[in-house]
Amino acid sequence: MNNKWLRYLIGLLLTVLTLWLSFRNLDWTALKQSLSQIGLFWVFLAAVNVIISAFIVSLRWRFILKSRVKVSAGDIFKVNIISQYLNILIPARFGELLKAWLVSRRYKCSGFYVLGTVVVDKIFDFFAVVLLGLFAPLFFAFKENLKGYTVAIIVCIILIPLLVLMVWKKELVLQWVLWFTKLLPKKFKLREKVIHFFEKGTEAFALLKNVKTLGALIFITLIIIMSEALTNFILFQAFGIKLPIWDALVLQLVLMIGMAPPSVPGKIGIFEYAVILTLSTFNIDKSLALSFGLMLHLVAYLPKIILGFIFMGSYRISIKKAETEIERFDKEAN
Repeated sequence: MNNKWLRYLIGLLLTVLTLWLSFRNLDWTALKQSLSQIGLFWVFLAAVNVIISAFIVSLRWRFILKSRVKVSAGDIFKVNIISQYLNILIPARFGELLKAWLVSRRYKCSGFYVLGTVVVDKIFDFFAVVLLGLFAPLFFAFKENLKGYTVAIIVCIILIPLLVLMVWKKELVLQWVLWFTKLLPKKFKLREKVIHFFEKGTEAFALLKNVKTLGALIFITLIIIMSEALTNFILFQAFGIKLPIWDALVLQLVLMIGMAPPSVPGKIGIFEYAVILTLSTFNIDKSLALSFGLMLHLVAYLPKIILGFIFMGSYRISIKKAETEIERFDKEAN
């Protein structure tokens, strides 16, 4: 069994398990009642905020790209939505590769450089998770949960020095990479691909040498976190859940961590159970928590699915064609 099918199998098992846990011992009458009393105005407002958040996310990537590639805000928003749309449908981060290919193709630039900017963009997402994980126990006195972030903190401690080296000592890192690639099998041409990425892709990391640029990226990341948490808070109002914005931040943290494991398309089951676990900490009834999770799942994904489908059509790209083009990405990236 190859890694792809193993990942799908693990995702399917996790989905079945979390769906069973989500619906086990459920009060169906209470679930139906909570769904029937939703404030639709707040649901609409939350959906609008999802689009706004996605736009801010695209602006951060545009900010990283702009030193070498001038992409319009509208174009980068469409590409980013397509990426998130494909990540929902194909749970293997396929969308990240596609958006790097799309920008490199449309703007005639190095695909490996664009891919490097995608990596930088995702690094800020990872540090955001760690930052929230560190401060959530301090804000909410969840000190017993601090152990749950140990792995992320350790990874962060490892990544920070590596990131510093890649920004200020790129040549040294490249020497390490050259040594490491000697161990890679030649028949798969992995050595050439890894070296090519570090020679061209890591040029994007040079942006972080500029203190103003780094500060701006941190600021935008904080806005993204608050904007995404605001969606949760707005939807609290739709269900009459009296929880503060800080609790919406905790929920966002759990969802960001919970979306990491392999899953079936759409994170079905895992998303709902992550919401139930979080809201149960705030003494929210399971039926209400599940109905909230179902609606939040719909609000968070449906606008991106609709817009992603529309934007894919405007770019004249099908999923099948996208898969074919990504296979040629290495050749076209040069």
